[in-house]
Amino acid sequence: MKKIILALLTIVMMGSSLWASTDKRTIDPERLPKAATELIQKHWPSCVIDHAFIDGREYEVLLSDGTLIEFDSKGVWKEMKCIDGLPVTLVPGYITRYVVNRYPKQLIIECEKMIRGYEVKLTNGLEIQFDLQGRVTHVDD
Repeated sequence: MKKIILALLTIVMMGSSLWASTDKRTIDPERLPKAATELIQKHWPSCVIDHAFIDGREYEVLLSDGTLIEFDSKGVWKEMKCIDGLPVTLVPGYITRYVVNRYPKQLIIECEKMIRGYEVKLTNGLEIQFDLQGRVTHVDD
């Protein structure tokens, strides 16, 4: 009986910790890290922040043009999505050059930083992964 109670207690504790770790809350945009606010003002000067969220120690921002940006706790971007195309100044140069040379009519609409590189998505739906040295590691259509 003790083992059953202990097992149930463990399951309840794990479930509650998972629930707590996905506690996404709306916050006032003024509570965003300074680096996040500066990035938005520099690269999307005509947009306003429609919604700002905090999820654990990470932030998510939705801009008035529909752009979605995820930031770490210091305000460094982790992932960006923009249907009108991301500012090329935010995407590493080797990625921009590769896309312009190989897919000149496509825009980068998503970019995600990963541990070993980046993954981008183009307007035609193509997803391309790059390592940190700029080599293409995977292409998925």
